[in-house]
Amino acid sequence: MKAHDIDKWRSLPLLARIARDPISATRALHREHGPFVRVELPFRMKGGASHVSLIADADLYKTVMSDSDLWQNVQITWGGLPNHASSRLSMGMTRLRGERHEHYRKMFIAPLKRPVVAAMSPEMARVAAGEMAAWPRNRPVDLQHAVTVMTTKLAVALLFGSDFDRALPITDLITRQFKAFRVLPGRQYLRWVWNADRQEKVIMEWANEKRGNHNARDLLSVLVNNPDLDGSPPSPAIICGIICFLYAAAYDTCLNGITWTLLLLTQHPEIMEALTAEIDGALQGELPTMDRIGQLLLLDRVIREGMRLIPPVPLQMRKAVRPTALGDQVVRYSERVLISGHLIGRDPELYPEPDRFVPERWRSIKPSPFQYPVFGAGGHMCPGVVFGLQMVKIALSTILSAGRVELARDMPVGYRTAVTMQPVGRVEVVLRGHGERPRNPRASGGLAKLVALPA
Repeated sequence: MKAHDIDKWRSLPLLARIARDPISATRALHREHGPFVRVELPFRMKGGASHVSLIADADLYKTVMSDSDLWQNVQITWGGLPNHASSRLSMGMTRLRGERHEHYRKMFIAPLKRPVVAAMSPEMARVAAGEMAAWPRNRPVDLQHAVTVMTTKLAVALLFGSDFDRALPITDLITRQFKAFRVLPGRQYLRWVWNADRQEKVIMEWANEKRGNHNARDLLSVLVNNPDLDGSPPSPAIICGIICFLYAAAYDTCLNGITWTLLLLTQHPEIMEALTAEIDGALQGELPTMDRIGQLLLLDRVIREGMRLIPPVPLQMRKAVRPTALGDQVVRYSERVLISGHLIGRDPELYPEPDRFVPERWRSIKPSPFQYPVFGAGGHMCPGVVFGLQMVKIALSTILSAGRVELARDMPVGYRTAVTMQPVGRVEVVLRGHGERPRNPRASGGLAKLVALPA
């Protein structure tokens, strides 16, 4: 594929737009110049790289993601400070490579295999139902806060041994960490760096309590009671970085998947009514365990379509660790590639009317992970896909079995892009009874720009 070149004199305003709003900037860029753009930088990056490539094409994405040894994961947001707790907390699974990455990936595959995750279903349903009981009826509720509480409790109960007393304060610190990440650092980032030493300390104290007490259903226990690749105990950087990553992967991506899908359903009430009827017919007043909802076709299609339109992780970045080729271009050592996953999932050849929310399209399509990059692809594909989808299905079924969700009033719904893509500000919804007269408040703002909402 041939790249469109942008010289360094035109790159500064483009980079400024990407730093301010990477989603709208990359959409405009690829709409004008095609799926492969190569930008000459007005400065040299670390390693001497002078160009960055921007891609929104499944074949180019496959080239990059199929060789994780050649293409190293790079944090798209501002990372931690060198030789500082903030850097160790930012380590994560995605920054491990080669045999070490495989070592830790295998360590966590066993607790996240399909039969193990399926066995979690009844407890997951009980936790979700317990949180749903606290939602007020017919009064506005902050949607993101309510779903945050639910997904946090689910993540701690199912992945960290229900150790709520120790886990909840730590998960609050990790949540602040990921909210602080931006393309350019701001006040939240500076506050997080200031508190990074404390975050590292409390995670290590929690980890030390679990040494010698192996619990296969507690990922921190699994991590601290298994050796590193060389046989030594895992380092603080490994423990803190991987635990922050695993919690964020379990909580943050599911939080955003649930929240955005619910918001899309509020704008498509006929789809919400059909989905609610499907869920109620399957549950018959019982809890939404996977044996009851696992085969619901519309539920599966709604979730896949919601995550296609607004993927929890819309952008990824990779760095070449040696010279290689991408399309018709020679890529030099340390050059970056910015991957627009949110646009790969809107390829009109595979997804007609790509900006519309059309769950029924999933009757006839079966894209590869490279055409539907919601969970990554290749050797670094998310190992918790089964767990994440089960959490989203159970949470959505629990909420919709309790009533119909609608916006509290006509309101703007904005978004903020960091590692994940989150609604910004307070978005209020109301939980109505199934028999009540439908209302249809409309969303405006960023959501209406991302998705072609019905008139």
